[in-house]
Amino acid sequence: MFRRRRILFLQLPQLDNDTSNATENLSMAAAYLEHAVHRSGEAGLHTFLHLGLRQDRASTPVLADAIVRKEPDIIAASLYLWNIEWTLRLLQAVRARNPLIRFVVGGPEVSRQHPFLFRSRLPDFAVTGEGESVFPAILRSLRENGKVDFANVATAGRQGYQWGRIPAPPVELAEALPPPTAPALGPDRNGMAYMETSRGCPMQCSYCRYAHLRPRVSFLQPDAVLERIQALQEMRTREIRFVDPTFNAHPRFTELLRAIARHNRKHELRFFAELMAERLTPEQAHLLAAANFAEIEVGMQSRDAEVLRNIRRPTRLAHLDHGLRLLTRNGIRVTLDIMYALPGQTAQGIRRDIRWSLRQPRINIQCLQTLLLPGTELRARRNEWKLKSIPVPPYAVAATPTLPAADLHEVESLIAHEPRLRSDIATRVFVARKLPDLFPECFSLQVSRLPKGPVPGRENRRTYLLHGPDLFAHRGKIRRFLSRCIRAEPDSLFQFVLVPEQEEPLDLLDDLIQAVRRAPLHLVDRYASVRSAKRLASRRIRILLPAHRRFTQDWIAAADELLAGAFF
Repeated sequence: MFRRRRILFLQLPQLDNDTSNATENLSMAAAYLEHAVHRSGEAGLHTFLHLGLRQDRASTPVLADAIVRKEPDIIAASLYLWNIEWTLRLLQAVRARNPLIRFVVGGPEVSRQHPFLFRSRLPDFAVTGEGESVFPAILRSLRENGKVDFANVATAGRQGYQWGRIPAPPVELAEALPPPTAPALGPDRNGMAYMETSRGCPMQCSYCRYAHLRPRVSFLQPDAVLERIQALQEMRTREIRFVDPTFNAHPRFTELLRAIARHNRKHELRFFAELMAERLTPEQAHLLAAANFAEIEVGMQSRDAEVLRNIRRPTRLAHLDHGLRLLTRNGIRVTLDIMYALPGQTAQGIRRDIRWSLRQPRINIQCLQTLLLPGTELRARRNEWKLKSIPVPPYAVAATPTLPAADLHEVESLIAHEPRLRSDIATRVFVARKLPDLFPECFSLQVSRLPKGPVPGRENRRTYLLHGPDLFAHRGKIRRFLSRCIRAEPDSLFQFVLVPEQEEPLDLLDDLIQAVRRAPLHLVDRYASVRSAKRLASRRIRILLPAHRRFTQDWIAAADELLAGAFF
């Protein structure tokens, strides 16, 4: 009896401690691949599966259970910097339960020289760059037990991974995009949708691999873009974020803006895009405002001409400054990107760039640490440039010949203490009668009866309220519980909230802080703002003071200072 093969699309989210907004994790790759399968004629042989919201909220054990219950034959996973370690651990758990499931991985993290992806031996196929033109062939090979010989596809074998030889067929954006009315490309719960109007980038920046994976740029015609905007509006979209790396690289950019401005006269939609400010004309800046582009992101990276040459970014600073003025004078909010730890940068030069940026009116500044992303020219030349970095995501540069570790720490301290430069959300209060920003999934546990089996909970962000009349006496149990939670779910975020009935010895906090510090770092703890402060953000200890108990201000202040020094 014929049975359709079941394909499960998987894309795990980027976790953080922000409880105010839903996670942004629109699976555009899944929509594109599913459309490619329909176009190829393979669709009648396959059924497509999705995890829905569970993919964003569930813990690894819950996800593994959900995946196995769906009985997929193939899992197609999108790998990004923020989810590759988590995804590989999840796939390992799934394979232990069902070794017959085949894994196909793609996304920005896949590259020939990846530091650990291929050592995992988990993917059956790994795809670099665009997957739409090769994914149907992979499905055919799995169905017919054949081979895939494309140069951007690695196939697992007994001797390791073998890359193909034939160049993959080119992808034309207009053909690759699903229909404008495809629900998978519709808005999220907050009314925000993503749209792609160009594929490829005219820049050749050495820290990015976009242009190196696709040297040719493909565009949608303005009428096709407008058709997609109208379809999204009918799906109750309120904001559209263009994901093009350089929005104004479009050869008919002015015409495109005129069409959007005419359609959005009443400003019922908001738009966001990233573009090259140095290319802007006064008319284009005016049209961006008329179309209701509420925010534009501009990559300046550095104001040092030599540094810009080192990273192959031929920015003309006078033209860039003029473009920034055009945007702000038209009332458009600008986010200006500054990178630090680039080859040739010094602490003095970075401070000079930051001071210049802070003087600019109506500009939001985003300071980005240089990352040696797999597959980039900068990573390939890291020995030539003598760049030191951490070996795991986010692959942050930790020192250069012109920016020693001490100078880098000084730069990061400047960023951390300047309100306009902060990008991460720190804990507002550690000890209080009411604690804001607790994760919604919350368990109240008596420390004398802490569970010894699987840790309670189903979500990837969790709060535990730990009650008891003498917490210090039970510190061993609490310490073991904290360690077991982190060991069982290393990719989840935890808040361990002590609920004391009396002023406990501060040695209790020292003991528990050390237990958390002994665990391997979560990705969240490796980002610059957290790492440079030598604090932890992924697993935090806090204290909730019961309303019916009295605590001295000295004890509260001392406990808060101790926790604030350990956790972000």
